[in-house]
Amino acid sequence: MSNKRRIIGNILLVTGLLLLLGAGGLYFYNMIESNRQAEDSLEIVSRVKTEISAAVTDPSNDQKSSVAEPSELVPADVGGSLYDGYLTIPKIDLEMAVFHTWNDSYLRKSACRYYGSPYTNDYIIAGHNYRSGFRKLRDLVPGDKVYFTDMGGHVTKYEVKLTEVIDGTDVDGMISGGWDLSLYTCTYGGEARFTVRCGRV
Repeated sequence: MSNKRRIIGNILLVTGLLLLLGAGGLYFYNMIESNRQAEDSLEIVSRVKTEISAAVTDPSNDQKSSVAEPSELVPADVGGSLYDGYLTIPKIDLEMAVFHTWNDSYLRKSACRYYGSPYTNDYIIAGHNYRSGFRKLRDLVPGDKVYFTDMGGHVTKYEVKLTEVIDGTDVDGMISGGWDLSLYTCTYGGEARFTVRCGRV
């Protein structure tokens, strides 16, 4: 009986150690992914800003007078990918380029357009919850400012109105509500979406 207990105890001990090792491995993998995303994101937004600067200062470019609001969102090719522009959120020291379409590969690098446009007042942007990325959205409160600069250099200003958590499968809930801008990321468990709703200023 005592040998049986010892064997069971050893099995439980080994199982516990394996679980701890697995958790540690996952933690370090997530850290590596987060650091990689931070580096990719900084490089991408730098390239996008350089492209915008060149477009705005190019005398042959019709979009150089970026004071007037465009009638539609026009993405531009930067390094083989289409971008809408970039987000700036001073409160959380966040600046990220926005891919024109979304997929998992793009989300691992920066933010992505999920739906709509700033010029139809239904723009939705998604981002992974990396610590250097959209995880920072949790620190936003009503009144905080958000800025979107398109590829022609036009800046649209927003103000945070509220934050909410939406079920991960509730597409209608994400799109509905008449919000000018919505920013969202996965919650820690990945089953829901932490969402920041904004209105134009």
